[in-house]
Amino acid sequence: MLLLAALIGTAINAATPNSRAADSAAAAVPLVPHRVINSRDWQLIVKDPDAHEGERIIVYGRVTQFDAATGNDTFRASVDSVDHPGNAYAFDTNTILSGNASALKDVVIDDLFRAEVTVAGSMSYGTQIGGSTTVPMLTVDTIKVIGRG
Repeated sequence: MLLLAALIGTAINAATPNSRAADSAAAAVPLVPHRVINSRDWQLIVKDPDAHEGERIIVYGRVTQFDAATGNDTFRASVDSVDHPGNAYAFDTNTILSGNASALKDVVIDDLFRAEVTVAGSMSYGTQIGGSTTVPMLTVDTIKVIGRG
């Protein structure tokens, strides 16, 4: 487990999207509000996150890794586009989320959350058994802890 955390942490820190210039240009244009999406729309994003880059959506999830390996501004979570009250393990999409460290300072492993996010594309990282996995990457615009898993 520790090796997995180290591999994910290294990959997460090395794979942050390089879109600073795009962020500066986008800041001048008014942002569209985050939208509620259904499960099918979420699965379309999961299937091809790069095709949905820049979309602003609302997601729910359970934090599965947020430690020294991931840093203080990036974490791994199981995510869905709908909330699953009373069933913390129903969130089924392995996802990487990153955001402002001060906004994430009170978020810890097993927190349940609601977040307004921007799709940042996909990210690949090495797994403990030597393969790799590709997951959606989301930029956290706002986050609220809504319970514990």
